[in-house]
Amino acid sequence: MERCVVALSSSSVNEEAYSEIQTQLDSYEAKPILLIVTSEVDMLWYFAQKLQKRYPDTTVIGSTTYVNYSSEGYSHSGASVMAINSGIEVSSGIIFDVDRHPSMYKAHIQQALDKLSSRENTCCLEFVTSFGKGEELVLDTFEEVLDGTGIRVAGGSAGSPSERRETFVCLGKDIYKQSCVFVFIHNLEGKIGFFRENVYKPTVHKFTATYADCEERLVMEYDDKPAVEILARTLRVPPEKLADNLFQHPMGRLVDGDIYITSADQIFEDGSISYFSRIYNHTKMILLEPDDLHRVWRETAQRVSDTIGKPSFSFSINCFLRTMLFESENCFGEFVNVLRKYGNFMGVSGYGEQLDYIHLNQTMVLLVFE
Repeated sequence: MERCVVALSSSSVNEEAYSEIQTQLDSYEAKPILLIVTSEVDMLWYFAQKLQKRYPDTTVIGSTTYVNYSSEGYSHSGASVMAINSGIEVSSGIIFDVDRHPSMYKAHIQQALDKLSSRENTCCLEFVTSFGKGEELVLDTFEEVLDGTGIRVAGGSAGSPSERRETFVCLGKDIYKQSCVFVFIHNLEGKIGFFRENVYKPTVHKFTATYADCEERLVMEYDDKPAVEILARTLRVPPEKLADNLFQHPMGRLVDGDIYITSADQIFEDGSISYFSRIYNHTKMILLEPDDLHRVWRETAQRVSDTIGKPSFSFSINCFLRTMLFESENCFGEFVNVLRKYGNFMGVSGYGEQLDYIHLNQTMVLLVFE
């Protein structure tokens, strides 16, 4: 029995998709300690119930996704399941009310943490529902409990088709809205590598957010001028064409010499722009543009090789806008092939990525288990 196996179905029919995936898991003789599932929006409830019933002693956790992708392939329909059969210890929990008061559920994190036999070589993998603007609040909650433990947090905002603003996460047999599900994974067989990949590079255009509502993720002004006006002028496009260009030109938050990407969500008639992550007043920003994808992929592969000598399996959190970029360049299949270098893998593609208490966009976060 392999330590980790992955199954994929592209069927949008619940019964058919589950049957295909269960057949694959049975062929691998899977006896999972942890099952991670990603699926299209209307399928997650079915998989959560079926998997938990089939494996009653297994931790089942998952998220809806823009696309299912794994070492078995990729599909916008259906579902994907990762079964980790040995070499790990897990403990899980849930945080409710993520868009308002997730800190009320700190005890859920502490209770799960206390069940672990060791905090060494341990990560916290989490999935949070999107569109509630609560990711930063959730990360603050994790930081309050985990600061000083040495446990790093990585995860993603759940995904959906770009025209559908509804997402779900699951823990056990149940699915949730306005919630964050998490699992501590203690690797008994080596290290866990954490990697952040950025396929955008800085331009010469820098700004300061001079009027922003961080809780609403809204920027009204850059450099004391309407946000839409200044970005349209910088990109030399009419304001009505700006939305089409911001896909290729996200903003980067400059923090201690590093760049954290923030993606535009909506553009409003009053000249303001909403984003998928917070921008604070007086934050220094820089306009980004696409970098050389293949060079970036090679550099990530080298960093993984230098850090994790023998990858066993991996999990990828890849922004849906990166996925759309790769699809527009007809190279998403190449991206999947690159990830196959890191052992059996599975990924989720949604509306944000989280790493070390920072909420990001248009980024890939990669967990690689030795």
